[in-house]
Amino acid sequence: MKLKLLFLLISFWSFSQNRPIEIKIDSITSKDSKEFRDREFTIVYHIKNLSNKEVSFFLNSKKFIPSVASSMQYVPTYRLYQNETPIDVAQVFTTNRTVFTSKDFNQQSIDEYLKNRRDSIKLEYEKINSDPEYAWQKNNKAIMNSILVLKPNETKQFVQKINWDKKRYLKSHDLEYYFDENHKYFLELELSLLKSEFQGRLTKEELEAIMKNENFIKGNYKSNKVEMNFRE
Repeated sequence: MKLKLLFLLISFWSFSQNRPIEIKIDSITSKDSKEFRDREFTIVYHIKNLSNKEVSFFLNSKKFIPSVASSMQYVPTYRLYQNETPIDVAQVFTTNRTVFTSKDFNQQSIDEYLKNRRDSIKLEYEKINSDPEYAWQKNNKAIMNSILVLKPNETKQFVQKINWDKKRYLKSHDLEYYFDENHKYFLELELSLLKSEFQGRLTKEELEAIMKNENFIKGNYKSNKVEMNFRE
């Protein structure tokens, strides 16, 4: 029994030591907004190269999405927990705010801005669907520009903001959640790093170079869990 336990401990230690990177939340702070009637959370986290070799991977750190919506994505994702139970819905937080200065803050300018934005998104969507070559070039450029390189033992810090509308009842399909302020809530970040799975977005030469590069890594990496303030 003791030998078996020792073997398990050694295996776990070896597995931990062989992981080339770590992702860790440094802090989560919150601030209520009277203007937007919501709560803004600022998440500071870092990714560290734990090895003595340079490592690379696909990661667009400018985006930030729920883990439940992360299939075949190369972005940092987050998962919310109530105590130890995951809340697997995508509608808890938003990541985009449109801020108008007092000079611009009138209904006509807001309506015009929103219309132009909708029209632009619609045109881009139509072009992607009608022109496969354009869509491929766009995806290829995006994924190649996302390659993140960490030098040996290098740490890079990132900041993300997400917003909660302070609504405590949430329904998603057949699931219902109530955010009780007396419960504790925690956030966890995750990196799902893929490699060969993106072959459809890469040229043959790009794919071959990446697959031959032993320091171009893949794998799943989870951060520590840090409490979030859902209290009044």
